[in-house]
Amino acid sequence: MSPAPATRPAKTPDDSRVVLAHIMSEHDTNLYGTIHGGVMMKLIDDAAAAAAGRHADGPAVTVSVDRMTFLAPVRAGDLLSVEAGLERAGRTSMTVGVRVTSERWNSTGPATEVATAFLTFVAVDADGTPRPVPALDAPLPGPS
Repeated sequence: MSPAPATRPAKTPDDSRVVLAHIMSEHDTNLYGTIHGGVMMKLIDDAAAAAAGRHADGPAVTVSVDRMTFLAPVRAGDLLSVEAGLERAGRTSMTVGVRVTSERWNSTGPATEVATAFLTFVAVDADGTPRPVPALDAPLPGPS
């Protein structure tokens, strides 16, 4: 009889929380003068992947974008903040919630929520085979 695999200690959502900030430029705009949705989608996937990788203690790949909602336009010169954190952890998969806010890069003032998203990731080993992830203690409520 083989020994049972060692279990990893559970982690909290704060253990994986990631915030990326990026000043948007004219190179990021579409024909309407606002930030191209694909640019924002890449930043969302980058932040979510970092959060999933932190929770998994290693590589995690995007399996699906379960929901992405664009709430308000973003313009060149806006500071975009992308906050990602674990919402759920299964055996090998993780759901990451993302909240995106925008504010002018050179002034103080309230930030505007401009997008939310939920993505699913799977932790993988060096061969690309799914591998177990730690349990999630006290999941936080998702982005509103």
